[in-house]
Amino acid sequence: MTLPRLYLPRTLEKGDLCLATADQARYLKTVLRLREGDPVLIFNGAGREYDAIIRRHMAERVELEVTGSRFHEADRIRVTLCQAVPKVEKMDGIIRRATELGVARIIPFFAERSVPRWRPEQYPHKQERWQKIAVEASRQCGRTDIAKISEILTFEQMLSAVPESGLRLIPWEEETVRGIREVLRDPDRNNPTEFTVVIGPEGGFTHKEADAITKAGYNSVSLGKRILRVETAAMIAAGLVLYELG
Repeated sequence: MTLPRLYLPRTLEKGDLCLATADQARYLKTVLRLREGDPVLIFNGAGREYDAIIRRHMAERVELEVTGSRFHEADRIRVTLCQAVPKVEKMDGIIRRATELGVARIIPFFAERSVPRWRPEQYPHKQERWQKIAVEASRQCGRTDIAKISEILTFEQMLSAVPESGLRLIPWEEETVRGIREVLRDPDRNNPTEFTVVIGPEGGFTHKEADAITKAGYNSVSLGKRILRVETAAMIAAGLVLYELG
């Protein structure tokens, strides 16, 4: 049986007692109907996972006792996904699936053809929501770390937010020479461990934006002969990097 996993962002030791949040307590008691003595797993989002048991049910909380722990090393390959903000429901799905794949960092940004246009005071709320989606996706898929969701940036800020080290890729529908697999398998790449993938909005990047990205050192690559939806392109590009090199 798959044990329920809870996210508690703190460092714990064997024998420690800790409290599940109110929402987690309702999930354990009402949905799963777990009893005192039943086992659960806790992860702290920083690579450590804990074995625990339910010690006692309280009015609105559940007390847990840690019985063991283990540390999971971070993935050798780190992928940053720079995603031009699409429609809200698409962004939710991209964050969820990118987290499941193992993407380490997601940078949302506005491109010229991005459909949503929010007031700056709305940005923190969007970022907070997306981070919660990443937490839930990590909990569900068994990941012990959590994809970091950056603040929402402008196109220019995005270009300067990514370190120049590593391999940087822009899937571009007008690229006809180099496929992504060819670039990833290039023996002259010196085995990079940091990768950045930039995905455009629903209408694609303008030629001005595409030129700016390639001048910033990104490799223009093709994902195939078909025009892909934003959410499909993001998952294929990130998935291929992690599959080929992860």
